[in-house]
Amino acid sequence: MSNVEYYLLWLAGGLIVIALISALITRHLRRSVIRRLKAVELLDALGRYSEWVAAQRRNLLFQGDVQEDASAMAEVRAIVRQWFPDLAAASAQVLAVHTRLVAFLSSQQALRLQDPEAWLESDHDVRFLEQWRELDVAVERMAQELRLLRDIAPAGPEPRRTSAA
Repeated sequence: MSNVEYYLLWLAGGLIVIALISALITRHLRRSVIRRLKAVELLDALGRYSEWVAAQRRNLLFQGDVQEDASAMAEVRAIVRQWFPDLAAASAQVLAVHTRLVAFLSSQQALRLQDPEAWLESDHDVRFLEQWRELDVAVERMAQELRLLRDIAPAGPEPRRTSAA
């Protein structure tokens, strides 16, 4: 083996190492950018979900949570499961409040159809607002935890908030 071959082997080995390091850096940066984009999608889905909840107060009839806008909750769960497993606890809290809210709205719908007078006397709006505030706190906590994640610092816009008053 001549000196030229020896140096060419070292040069080729160095280039291979540089290519591997470059690929790893690129992969890390790409994943970081994708996580930031997913964080923005998550905040947007939380905003759409909050708007759906606000619309339930204005709707005459509760149509269940199978509506297109309620699928924002399914999108939140999917994004958290795939991209942000460390937000599972906050997501579970939002889902628990969602489940209670849907059960409340369904029971109010049934009461309204069966006995409108009892529905009017049930103080439904105050109870709805309590659950809405609880949901708002859970959504805000989830958004805060998302902002605190190390590689999501400049995550994007705040979730659209609707006034519970």
